[in-house]
Amino acid sequence: MSKKVIFCNCGAKVVGSDRLEGISEFLKQSGHPFSVISDLCGFSVDGKSKIRNLFLSSDEVLIIACYQRAVNLLLGNCGIDHQLLKCKYLNFRELENDLIFAEINKFFAGVTEKGELSEFKSISEWPSWFPIIDYARCNSCGQCADFCLFGVFEKNSDKVVVTNPKGCKNNCPACGRICPQTAIIFPKYEHTGAIAGSDTIDEIAEHQRQSKDIDTILGSNIYKALEMRKAKRQSIIRSASMQQALNERDKAIAEKNGK
Repeated sequence: MSKKVIFCNCGAKVVGSDRLEGISEFLKQSGHPFSVISDLCGFSVDGKSKIRNLFLSSDEVLIIACYQRAVNLLLGNCGIDHQLLKCKYLNFRELENDLIFAEINKFFAGVTEKGELSEFKSISEWPSWFPIIDYARCNSCGQCADFCLFGVFEKNSDKVVVTNPKGCKNNCPACGRICPQTAIIFPKYEHTGAIAGSDTIDEIAEHQRQSKDIDTILGSNIYKALEMRKAKRQSIIRSASMQQALNERDKAIAEKNGK
């Protein structure tokens, strides 16, 4: 049975760079097979086939990353059913390095075969900040799609989907803060809790937090606020379309004059 460690060297820096470097160095010194992904969030959008091949190339995988719930949803973005994988998870948000090292040693106990490092580095400058939806909690109300000004979500007949992740405004978790079901996750969210993808959710605390956030962000008349944001989004889309048309016109004129 082949075993491998897959380590997300998260670009969000939700843990200190010194800790991430310590994990990488420990894995290198161990001599066991492992892969370093510079940013699982980014690869779940721009490198789905690479991630899929990576995870399916070993019989058993130890994942060092953030919350298990968030990781499973990111794998789902890549077309991987985590329930079909034999995985163990280590959450570097909650576990100190010494415990992570001990778990790595336990994972490879009795394994004598050595392996090599493989690295998956993103060449994109995109910060990979975007929402993922936990459909186990989502009730398809569409409030997130109505709220977002940047066309990140799309409401289909039966559910809401993230269709434009790169349109998301960096470090803006507002749609997650007002989601009635706390179904929206930002894996790079610097705080803990449901929005970050925590595996256990304090429903009472999240409901209290959500009520406060909705009042702060939308005010007392939620429906009116959402209608105003929908109108503003349409204005932004029209403005962007007009600018694109003008740019194309200018390019055509320049090419014509250049002949």
